[in-house]
Amino acid sequence: MELAIRDLGPDLDGYTIVALSDFHHHPALVDLGWLRHAVDIANASSPDLIALLGDYGSSFKRAPLLSRHWYREALAAMAPDLRRLKARDGTVGVLGNHDYYADAALVSQWLHGIGADLLVNRTRRVVRAESVLRIAGMDDVSEGSSDRLIGCDPAERTPTIVLSHDPDGILQIDRRLRVDLVLAGHTHGGQIVLPGFGAPLTMSRMCGRRSANGWVVNQRAPLYVTRGIGEQLPLPLRVNCSPEVLILRLRRQQPA
Repeated sequence: MELAIRDLGPDLDGYTIVALSDFHHHPALVDLGWLRHAVDIANASSPDLIALLGDYGSSFKRAPLLSRHWYREALAAMAPDLRRLKARDGTVGVLGNHDYYADAALVSQWLHGIGADLLVNRTRRVVRAESVLRIAGMDDVSEGSSDRLIGCDPAERTPTIVLSHDPDGILQIDRRLRVDLVLAGHTHGGQIVLPGFGAPLTMSRMCGRRSANGWVVNQRAPLYVTRGIGEQLPLPLRVNCSPEVLILRLRRQQPA
């Protein structure tokens, strides 16, 4: 996918971001071929930045002890493959609701261990000569701590990409902020999509049954929702909704 951004500096034209979301690995599933494949795809795109959009394991809000146990094993199993991720500006990550159901502190420590910079209401500035891009990471809107400014200075008009696990995060962003794109996951694209009907369940106010993934029309900012690469229990399957490794290339918008 390509996205044209006004005022994007010439040195950032073609800047490539790979987004991986909603892994939902369960330790009972010992075959990690799907993860190795996703990592290979990401690395083959020669990315400048890799963004991990949350929900790394399987968990249930009403079973925190079991969820924590599952997460410990799942994260340990995924770590060797995710440490293979290679990007010029490294890897950044945010937290999702399932990460909080299990143990947000554990997930934060694990992200650090695999070499990812955790952006929880924090920003990362990418600088190429005189060209600047701002990457802002939101905390999870349902389980985390909300910050409408996402750690940004509203007076700064730098091109900005926001990473939010949940598409509904866009509803909480302060309208004074410049936002050129919100990248989100969470919906799994519906995970099960019925022909002629769409996705019966999206778990999102922003995403309807026919807008569970892809570009989601709204009044705030461009919003792209990736289908992610995993499936959450109790229905660990996809129907008419294939996994997605999102490769985004930023382009300098040409004057009209």
